[in-house]
Amino acid sequence: MVADLEPARTVALHARPDGMAIGPLGSDAAGIAEAAAAATLPGHVDHGIWLGVDRVEYWRQLLHGEGPCGRVLAEPSRLVRAPGGAIAAAAVVTAMPATDWWQGDPWIPEIFVVAGFQGRGVGGLLLEHALGACAHSGSQRVGLTVSDGNPARRLYERFGFRAFRSTWFIARSLWE
Repeated sequence: MVADLEPARTVALHARPDGMAIGPLGSDAAGIAEAAAAATLPGHVDHGIWLGVDRVEYWRQLLHGEGPCGRVLAEPSRLVRAPGGAIAAAAVVTAMPATDWWQGDPWIPEIFVVAGFQGRGVGGLLLEHALGACAHSGSQRVGLTVSDGNPARRLYERFGFRAFRSTWFIARSLWE
């Protein structure tokens, strides 16, 4: 999905739900991986995508700018901690390099809210901040990927995201 950015869009971190703290993403790959796993529990449309994936290594690579998504953009990326310090949510925005289907604008490879914190406005707060920070830096648009059936799609659409490309994945293990 892609959202066009308005130049006047502001960076906003106004309402912190339930005393949560919003701050820089940091580099705690293990902690973020554990929280991300708690956002896609069994029954979630994206749960199966992660089976057999070393999430800590995935997050280590993502946070260090290794792989196809590019380097993490510090200002639009944020981590939300619940009272007591547990990770409740995160948004990662990267400088996605240009490809044959993407112009090289910011990309959100990961945004999640731990299941117990969903429905409190945390995801919207993270998106509002990410889009505002990207617009403030002069970016024209932001992209992200969402699976069919993911309830977060409604949130993305409220923030102006629209479909621009479809990708299909085939699980080889079904035929092996």
